[in-house]
Amino acid sequence: MSEEQKWWWRCAGAGLVTTIISFYFGMIPNIESCAETGGNLGSIIAFEIVRAPADVATLFGEEPCRGQFLAAMRHATWVDALAFIPAYSAFLICGMIALRSRGPKIAAAGVAAVLLGALFDQIEGVQLFAIMANLPGEQSTIDLLIPMVRGKFALLSLGALAIGWLIARIGGVWPVVGLIVTAGGAIMLFGTTNDAQTPLLGLGGLISWTVLLATAIARILVLRIGKPTDAG
Repeated sequence: MSEEQKWWWRCAGAGLVTTIISFYFGMIPNIESCAETGGNLGSIIAFEIVRAPADVATLFGEEPCRGQFLAAMRHATWVDALAFIPAYSAFLICGMIALRSRGPKIAAAGVAAVLLGALFDQIEGVQLFAIMANLPGEQSTIDLLIPMVRGKFALLSLGALAIGWLIARIGGVWPVVGLIVTAGGAIMLFGTTNDAQTPLLGLGGLISWTVLLATAIARILVLRIGKPTDAG
């Protein structure tokens, strides 16, 4: 088995774990906020993008909903910190290492963006825990949260753009696949521009990460079969 195959296996494994955890978030009891988030915006992202204690107060509502949602959000934030962030970081980084021969500098920049994005995500979690410890939180805490959230998504979108570019450089049919991954990253990046576009954050990630997982599986099969028409 070649080094590239090994890294694609790791990418696929981490991608499957990332996908399972993503579904798990939606299965946490009482994870729906106590108020309508609007625009198909999930409660987790709605909490992440708050700009004032009043926004937090609206999301967490009144008892008995408040206590139930608080417990669910604490659970989700722990899962995020201990499982989801490490899983998606490994997923994206393994993909870029598998592709590093297509552009070492781009791969290195992409890995750096993902690592910094993961760090921002962990700092974001610390701020969310601080808010939940003293609902509806202090404006100073939220002021620290705001750049962490936007920075996280911007950095992860740059990681997706790097991966899409590297996939496109394989040749053959892969430029089309790379374009889709790049489009997902661009959509995610656009979602950071203002609050009205935040539903695009999840959509962009869904597109780019789903296609990357499919790419990992496809590359494993292509390299195993040794398809002669494959440019990679």
